[in-house]
Amino acid sequence: MQELQAGQNRPIDHHRVMLDVGGEPDALFSARMQAGIVLLGVDGRIRDLGDLVSADQPRSRDGSVALAESPGRFQVDLDAVPAEVARLALMLTVRPGLPPGTTFGVFSAIRTWLTDAAGQALLAFPLPLASRDETAMILAELYRHRGQWKFRAVGQGFAQGLPALAAHFGLRWPAPEPEHSAAGRVEPRREASPSGGTAFSGTGFCIHPEGYVLTNHHVIEGAEEILARSPRHRCRLELAFADPTNDLALLRADAPLPGVAAFRDGPQGRLGEAVVVIGYPLGGLLGSGPQVTTGNISALIGPGDDSRFLQFTAPTQVGNSGGPLLDGAGAVVGVVSAKLNAARVQAMTGDVPQNVNFAIKAALARSFLEAAGVEYQSYPLHPVRPVTDVADEARAFVLKLECRG
Repeated sequence: MQELQAGQNRPIDHHRVMLDVGGEPDALFSARMQAGIVLLGVDGRIRDLGDLVSADQPRSRDGSVALAESPGRFQVDLDAVPAEVARLALMLTVRPGLPPGTTFGVFSAIRTWLTDAAGQALLAFPLPLASRDETAMILAELYRHRGQWKFRAVGQGFAQGLPALAAHFGLRWPAPEPEHSAAGRVEPRREASPSGGTAFSGTGFCIHPEGYVLTNHHVIEGAEEILARSPRHRCRLELAFADPTNDLALLRADAPLPGVAAFRDGPQGRLGEAVVVIGYPLGGLLGSGPQVTTGNISALIGPGDDSRFLQFTAPTQVGNSGGPLLDGAGAVVGVVSAKLNAARVQAMTGDVPQNVNFAIKAALARSFLEAAGVEYQSYPLHPVRPVTDVADEARAFVLKLECRG
């Protein structure tokens, strides 16, 4: 049985499979945890509660997914999954009514695994548990890619619990007053629009010559209109594919774009290596052109030991979200996503952190593009080039995203 890390995926060569989740101590896990599978469309949203399989509703309306054993053993007939369903998300939550402070951190181990109909183990995902204080989580997904079903390890936690998890799937849930984490997204800049509504901006980058643009989901969330511009181009964009769980969105332009970014093959990030951030921070307050900052990869893991993220020191500001994190040769090694909340950390520790920023690893972004059926360019590790050359090349594929909602 092959073990995967968060963000990795593997094809499934069986039509009927079992998806299990368990934890240690086993008795405590059974008493405090509940699991479910939700059937999602291409947009990452649930159609209605008929697509939620759990102890309260042990079978999907089409019969493709069924709870075989509580708290978390599911039987899945992949051939019976409706064509309009793009993925199945396995979620885990703390049972309602337990005392405050009951989180995933009380367990010594949590893992999910996939077996065939005969019980032969195929794939497993042991969840990294250090400092996990969440109460709801998406553990893994089964998704379609060019007619092939794949298993993807996710491990996305929600400290705000079931309401936040439900919101990711397009469901409304009564939510308590949220507790704030020390890490926060590099939010798009938002302000009132003269024509009414809200205007906000962020960054994206082209990954395909037909005009596909990658960014963070939170950059375009709530947008009714999306425009892209750079010193060399201006066009309209529409949403092509979304993954709110991992904060990624794929947009498509109404015309080809002048440049295309390439991902790096091999090591996705090395501790201490130089990186370049290029984007459009502060909604144009710093000028109409792209802004460039440099730094280093300072950690290969994110908050709460979240292995989907890299930590880097290149300064970022509001509006850098969705931009590329480039290595010294100009290849993409991440998608800029979040920064440490300096004011909140100062209140907690008395110290002001400097340049603690996070990017979604390129491996996860590439898996997202594969799930969307969009090809991308990549090349092996190249020698480091002058930052001026990297920035000049990136000007052709990095875009400012102007949204109106």
